[in-house]
Amino acid sequence: MRNGWMEQFRGYIFAIAATAVALWVRTMLHPILQERLPFGVFYLSVIMSAWLGGTPSAVLAMALGMLAAAHFVIPPESSLLITEPADWVSLLIYAIVGAVTIVTFEKTRCDQRKAEQRSLENQKLTETLKRSDLQKDEYLALLAHELRNPLAPIATSVDLMARCRDDARRFDTLRRAVLRQLSQLVRIVDDLLDVSRYLQGKMRLLRDPFDFREAVGAAVEMVQPQIDEQGHDVRLLIPDVPFGVNGDRVRLVQVVSNLLSNSAKYTPRGGRICIDLRAENGVAVLAVSDNGIGIAEDDRKRIFEAFAQVDSSHTRDHGGLGLGLALVKQLCELHDGTVDVVSRGPGKGSRFEVRLPMVELPTPTVRVVERQEPIDLESMSVMIVDDNRDAAETLSMLLTFEGMSTTVAYDGPMAIDLLRKQKPAFILLDIGLPGMDGYEVARRIRADHGQDGVKIIALTGWGGPEDRRRTKEAGFDDHVVKPVDPANLVALLRGAQPQSA
Repeated sequence: MRNGWMEQFRGYIFAIAATAVALWVRTMLHPILQERLPFGVFYLSVIMSAWLGGTPSAVLAMALGMLAAAHFVIPPESSLLITEPADWVSLLIYAIVGAVTIVTFEKTRCDQRKAEQRSLENQKLTETLKRSDLQKDEYLALLAHELRNPLAPIATSVDLMARCRDDARRFDTLRRAVLRQLSQLVRIVDDLLDVSRYLQGKMRLLRDPFDFREAVGAAVEMVQPQIDEQGHDVRLLIPDVPFGVNGDRVRLVQVVSNLLSNSAKYTPRGGRICIDLRAENGVAVLAVSDNGIGIAEDDRKRIFEAFAQVDSSHTRDHGGLGLGLALVKQLCELHDGTVDVVSRGPGKGSRFEVRLPMVELPTPTVRVVERQEPIDLESMSVMIVDDNRDAAETLSMLLTFEGMSTTVAYDGPMAIDLLRKQKPAFILLDIGLPGMDGYEVARRIRADHGQDGVKIIALTGWGGPEDRRRTKEAGFDDHVVKPVDPANLVALLRGAQPQSA
C-alpha cells in the first residue's frame, strides 16, 4: 500500500514538473506563436505524464496545462478568464485530445498488465505441468514396480508347480502363494478404478442405515492376517451399543480396512494398534492409532492426495501405490463425513480419525426364509463366450471340474450360431468382443430366444455403474467383474439356475 502511494506521489510531482517545462517552452516560443496554439505545447506534458506517471498524473498534467495556458498565454494575461470563442474551441479540443490520450495510454497499460499476468499464469501452468509430468512418470514407474512385485512370484510359482506336481505339500504352498499375489493385483486394480470413478464423479453408494460396528468388525477380520504376520498387538475399544450410520456397508468396510492396513504396514513388527469407536454429539468417531513410523508435518498436508507419494524413492521400505488414504478421504466425503490425521512427527506414531453422522437404526423385522436345497450342477450346460482363448479355456476347465458341460465360443457370431444347435442353461458372455460386442450379442439372443430358460451373465472387466446399467438394458441377468472368484461364480450359478434347467 505504501509503495502505491509513493508511486502516485512521484507521478504527481512528474506532472507538475512536466507542466512547468511545457510552460517554459511556451514562454520561449511566445514571440513566434503569439496567442496562436495556446495549448499546443501542453499536449506534450499530458503525453509524457500518461506514459511515465500513469493516469492520475496525466489528469493532473491536463488540468495544470489548462490553468497555465489560461493564465499565462490566453489574453487577458494574468487572468483565468477566457473570452474569445476561438480560445474556448481550443480548450475543448485540448480537453478531448487529452482525454483520448489518457484513455489510450490507460488501455495500453491495462493490456500490458493483462499480458504480464497471462505470461505469469502461463509460466506457473508450465511449472505445474512439468511437476505433474514428473509426478506422472514417477507414479507410472511406481505402478510398474508394484505390478511386477506380485507378477514375479506368480511366474515363479507357476513354473515350480509344473515341477512339483507330485509333491502335494509344495504344490499347495505354491498355489496359495499365487492366490495371495493375485489378490494383491486385484486390490491394486480396484483401487485405481475407485479413484478414477471418484475423480470422474461416477462413484455411487448404496446407502442404508446399519450398525457401524459391523463395518469395523468386518474390516478387522479382513486385515487380521496382515496384522498377525507383523505380530502387532491390536486393542479394540468398542462400546456395546449400536452406532447407526447411513452408509454403504462395503465402502465403509473399505475405509476402516484401509486405515488398519495402513497402520499395520507402517508400524514396525510387534507394534501396537488401537481401534477406538465413540459417539460425540450425534457423530460416530472412529480412531485408529498406532506407534508406527509417524508422519512429518509437510507430509500430513498431502497424505490424502490421490497419486501423491510421501516416499517415492527406490529405497522406500513400504510398498503400495499410496491410494488407500486417498480413497478413505473420498469415501468419507461421499458419506458426509471427514477424516483427519494427527502425528507428533517421524517415529512417534499416528492417529487417524473418521467422523460420520449418526442416524437412528430402524426396528429389526423378522423374516421367514424358506429353506432351499442345494442345486446339483452336474450335467448343467454352460456356454462361455470370450475372445481371450486362455480365459475361456481355463474357465471351461474349472466348470467341467464342477460337473458341468461347457461349450466355448470366441466371438459373437460363433456364439449365435452355436445357440441354433444347442440350448445352454447359462451363457457367460464377455463384453469387449471384437466386431459384435457383448451388448449386441445379448440383444440378439433375447430377440431370438426371449427370456425362456437361458440366463445370460456378463463376465467382464468393466464394472462401473454405467456398465451395469447397460448390461441390464441389453438383457443380461447378472454382471460379474473379472477376475472372478471361482467359488463365487459357482455359488452364483447355483442361485441363478433356471427353473426349466
